Amino acid sequence: MAWVAASRLKFFATELCKERLRLSPKLRGRLLKECYQLREVDREGRDWSKANYPWGYTSYSSASDLPERSSNFGLLREAINPVVASFVQRLGLRFPTGRLVMSSCWVNVMGQHASHAFHLHPLSVVSGTYYLKIPGGAPGFRIEDPRIAAFMASPAREAYVTLKPREGEVLLFESWLKHEVPPNRERADRVSVSFNYDWVER
Repeated sequence: MAWVAASRLKFFATELCKERLRLSPKLRGRLLKECYQLREVDREGRDWSKANYPWGYTSYSSASDLPERSSNFGLLREAINPVVASFVQRLGLRFPTGRLVMSSCWVNVMGQHASHAFHLHPLSVVSGTYYLKIPGGAPGFRIEDPRIAAFMASPAREAYVTLKPREGEVLLFESWLKHEVPPNRERADRVSVSFNYDWVER
């Protein structure tokens, strides 16, 4: 009896990008300082965070255009742009008209016990986070298998993966991918800058 070797095929893989940005220590220090300065002056953001982001602060609802407000965040955007362009190319995404631009950029300061529940970023193409400060025991970035709703009678399997980015790294993913940040058990803050890239016609 003849045996035919089986071929292993894989389609529709979920690709992410984790890369260290070449930012100077001075620029990283200025960015971290500005994150805390923004928290001090952003009363609207603090109020929103108190109601929606307990034990943490985010400028998502109040100041999400940071590269337009600060030259330091502008330099961060310049460093992220080519990484996003390379990621999009690997994904095989094409934009016959218009272009892909950073549409929003905001600060996250996760104090002890702060968490970010599962969510996605509607209407955006690529989203990501740049990590400025990560205490040793701080939580990672947890993603959900996008096929989970179709598992039905499938046997139990691991449907979640936790990534552990390091300080100075940027993490990119397609905006439809559900993700969360579990509670921060450390006393020290976990500080990051998140952003979205949208497909715009102008």
